[in-house]
Amino acid sequence: MRKRCDIPHSASHFQKSLIIASWLLTFLFTGTAFAQENRTITGIVRDVTGEPLIGASVIQKGTNNGVITDVDGNFTLTVPADATLSIAYMGYATREINLAKRKKQGDLKITLSEDTQQLKEVVVTAMGIKKDTKRVGYAISTISADELVKAGAPNFASAMYGKAPGVRITQTQGGSAGAVSINVRGLTSITGNNQPLIILDGVPIRNGGTGKSTDFAEFGNDGQIRSNGLVDINPEDIESLSILKGASATALYGSEAANGAVVITSKRTKSGKLTVDFNAQVMANLPAYLPKVQTVYGPGTYNTAYSDYEKQTGGFYQRTLNGQSYKSLRSTTLSFGPKYDGSEVLYWDGKMRPYQALTDNPWKELFRTGWTQTYNLAISQGTETTSNRFSYTFMDEIPNALTGSFTKHNFKLTGSYQLAKPLKLEYSLNYIVQNVEDRPQTSLNLYSGFGNMFSTFLDIPYLKQSYVTSLGYRNTFVGGNATLTPEESWAYDPSYATGVNNMLWNMYHHHSDETENRLIGMIRPTWQITNWLSLRAQVSTDITDVKQTLKYESEQPNSLYDPNGSFQSINRRYDIVYGDVMLNFNYNINRFDIAATVGWTGRYENMNNIRVSTNGGLVTENWFDLNASRYTPSSTLQRMELLKTGYMGTLSLGWDNYLFLELTGRQERSSTLKDQSFFYPSANLSFLFTQAFHMPSWWNYGKLRLSYGIVGNAPETYTANIVYEQGSDNGFTWNTIPSSWGNADIRPEKKYEYEIGLESKFLNNRLGIDVSYYNNRVKDQILSTPQPSTSGVKNVLMNVGEVANHGWDISISATPILTRDFRWDLTANYGVYKNKVVKLADGVPYLEILNSGGSGIKIQAVEGQPMGDIYAQVPQVNENGEYLVSDKGLYLNQTELQKVGNINPAGVGGLFNSFSYKNVFLDFSIDFRIGGDVINEMNQYATAVGLTPESLKYRDTEHGGLSYYYPGDNNSSGIPVQVDPSTGVGPNGEIIYHDGIILPGVVASTGERNTRIIPAGYYYNTTYNWGTEAEQLTYRHSVFDNSYVKLRELTIGYQFPEKMISKLGLGRLSVSVFGRNLFYFYKALKNYDAESSVGTSWTNQATVGSSTTATRSFGVSLRASF
Repeated sequence: MRKRCDIPHSASHFQKSLIIASWLLTFLFTGTAFAQENRTITGIVRDVTGEPLIGASVIQKGTNNGVITDVDGNFTLTVPADATLSIAYMGYATREINLAKRKKQGDLKITLSEDTQQLKEVVVTAMGIKKDTKRVGYAISTISADELVKAGAPNFASAMYGKAPGVRITQTQGGSAGAVSINVRGLTSITGNNQPLIILDGVPIRNGGTGKSTDFAEFGNDGQIRSNGLVDINPEDIESLSILKGASATALYGSEAANGAVVITSKRTKSGKLTVDFNAQVMANLPAYLPKVQTVYGPGTYNTAYSDYEKQTGGFYQRTLNGQSYKSLRSTTLSFGPKYDGSEVLYWDGKMRPYQALTDNPWKELFRTGWTQTYNLAISQGTETTSNRFSYTFMDEIPNALTGSFTKHNFKLTGSYQLAKPLKLEYSLNYIVQNVEDRPQTSLNLYSGFGNMFSTFLDIPYLKQSYVTSLGYRNTFVGGNATLTPEESWAYDPSYATGVNNMLWNMYHHHSDETENRLIGMIRPTWQITNWLSLRAQVSTDITDVKQTLKYESEQPNSLYDPNGSFQSINRRYDIVYGDVMLNFNYNINRFDIAATVGWTGRYENMNNIRVSTNGGLVTENWFDLNASRYTPSSTLQRMELLKTGYMGTLSLGWDNYLFLELTGRQERSSTLKDQSFFYPSANLSFLFTQAFHMPSWWNYGKLRLSYGIVGNAPETYTANIVYEQGSDNGFTWNTIPSSWGNADIRPEKKYEYEIGLESKFLNNRLGIDVSYYNNRVKDQILSTPQPSTSGVKNVLMNVGEVANHGWDISISATPILTRDFRWDLTANYGVYKNKVVKLADGVPYLEILNSGGSGIKIQAVEGQPMGDIYAQVPQVNENGEYLVSDKGLYLNQTELQKVGNINPAGVGGLFNSFSYKNVFLDFSIDFRIGGDVINEMNQYATAVGLTPESLKYRDTEHGGLSYYYPGDNNSSGIPVQVDPSTGVGPNGEIIYHDGIILPGVVASTGERNTRIIPAGYYYNTTYNWGTEAEQLTYRHSVFDNSYVKLRELTIGYQFPEKMISKLGLGRLSVSVFGRNLFYFYKALKNYDAESSVGTSWTNQATVGSSTTATRSFGVSLRASF
């Protein structure tokens, strides 16, 4: 049996890392004391015609010390005598001047010449095609490499919060090993994939997280939080990241990119000399935003179930131990017991304890401070014919869960080789190996329904030491348990500890060991046939192999279920082989230019999932091997194969460097579908009006965009198959018709979208704006439609639905302040969208997407309504809008569910600020969500048992409770009578209670105003429970607005001066401290984290129900170049 230990296994290494970090910070703040010999430099910057350049930047290289030229091109700057000046201006080649090597003294006269390469700002578009940004007629959002790594994000997606308009990020709460969702411009598919395509160096890679059966699922039946493919990509190896949003931008990917595409370009060697980059960061991850609980009342029930002793003592319970009576507490999951008063009570360990809250929040005892350390070493060098960059990154993480660990090794090689003058070979190889021990579990293992809620009178530290017996078995708190020795027997069964007991056993004695090996490789030869014609081909592979073992220790001796424990071995493999060939044409004729591409693509995917488990337990206790199975091991095999091929072409026409038209098309076939092909065309227009017309000098750049495209969303593999289900038993095999039937004529969902946009830059590019409006319809939605019983099946997949979307993406960038020593850059992003379910199947007015709470709450797609509407039970009302109340004093529910909310936010966005003063820099980002509801069943159940702060309302006069008594103290069936709060006893000496509530409304049977008092505990338990009182239960109380404004990232750092570090052989050195997920400026969701997501599918993101803790991270980072 594993020995429990709450101390991280590598704590000593972390301590060493923190000591080193402290030295570095000390050096940071003392480094500025070095004396330097400074001189004041003056000069003028002109172009080749002699005209002064206004706003050119003159910066001391390696620092933030710089100025911009005035209206006459003049500048003045104080720098060290041997400094190197870097002079830059948009559209002109940057010059560097080493003052130490300058022979002449006096004013500098600097001439800048136009840089044709810089004038062509290049972005990577679909199929890895590089384009000048001015030629692009659709919206692209780009995020720089620095923004991805500054604040210690474990993966690139987690660093994207609020940094691209119309893009919403959701991180599952599983640490660095947890999945991340990217949503671009809202929901497009009712039941299909809503995740974008991930492209790495021009190659589509495995991501998963779509909810398809062929994915590597994020969540298994073991309740563990799993991952998706994008988290494997190392942010330190990313050079640039572009987000293609619209159908025109992604049409060349056919049926894979209806939800957009994230295009990642890896870092490559930039210079010929040998360069070594080293980065190190250590980060503490603190549990954050834990659910809030009340600490006023302890365990117990409400007064309708009181015994005589409880009536007399205010809710305390009488127990007998060894022939002696003691004041104690009920065995219940409810927290409607007596108010904490410090009196001595019999605890369930058989000892007398003061009756008081043992913690202000029991959740604190279930998590620990996590640690993450990441180290990256990159070596690059190039010659005239070759260039290579090798990078190695090591990550080690101790999660917030009480057990487990996560390690990752990431190796990356990129390079190129000039085989001959016209022939160039590019290649990349990325190998990732990671091990996850005991993945964090969802809180479902703690909150499996309302019955496992715990009390603030639960001694969790004591429970950690006693949940397992001295013989190594699970303590089940059941009388007569044969695994207990007499001294381990407890006075009574504390049922409010059941959930924590289950969670502790599962964490410490359900062992999961998972190792993943992933290889992503690419080779790309390019033949430059002439200066206007080239041929490019590439072959790539993405191979993922996962091996996992599950070892469940024996819980009880002679158990009927899996005696002696159980063992599972899981092997999963997902292979992708991709290839394409492209012929590129580019030719200029005076003011006219033409570019064209024709090509072929092919993609083969193969998935195998083999699970073998012991059957009937183990022959020897805790012998974890398939050979130890009592009976023949059981096994399951899942296989999938997919082949997609397509022909594609593009035609781009340009006139006079300001008007550009592009047409694209892709003809695609898929092995999933019937022998048919599908065509995906697009067109986009770009017009640079500032170059076509004479504009004011302050208007530097202006472009109008217009685009239209059709793109697809592929159905799940084998959707078209019409097959029987097979079963066997006792040697007999049979075939049956499945409840859901395939459809040989199924087609991909198709998105038809047009987009218009405007880009402008003003005031010497210090102010910029990018606005896009899009409107799309996603037709041929793949839905499971009900069939008549005579057909023999319940449902058939059909292309019957349609969803409409429209919205705006807005991005504003500015440099409000730019002086010699100080610079402030600001970027604001905002995206807003609305959708509507235009059509479902004939005769089907709505489609149920999520059913929860015993059918008490659902997410439905309703024809004519926005997608993601939430429907729940609501009280009945009369013609005057007044609630109807039953004779019991409870609301009567309507028989039909009513709309109570919608999961889609009205808008999402972010604000990014970057400040620099000399060598000190400060960056912070804020992201926000406006509107959008979430289903919070955890809060529902916690309120039902009286654990939330909100459940204090009406519990006593201080919290608004009414005073009453039961005639004759007949609590179980008597009708309460309201009295003045000052009343001591009833007319016949009855006990006075002060926790009454009268629900406003009229009695349904009489039409009179309701005056029936009910106890607060009875109200909460019947209103928020799982169905104990159908006439009162209403899940509308679990629907909350999920708006928030959050400080996502904060970084403060110091860039050491070039003169200081050059003596140490360094080209760059910086130290910074940072924080992530620091706090909310505003959060509408009470008690819980606004980002308590349990998966990447849109329905999972609509619930709070089963997530683990969020984290607030603080770290220190060192970056150096040699």
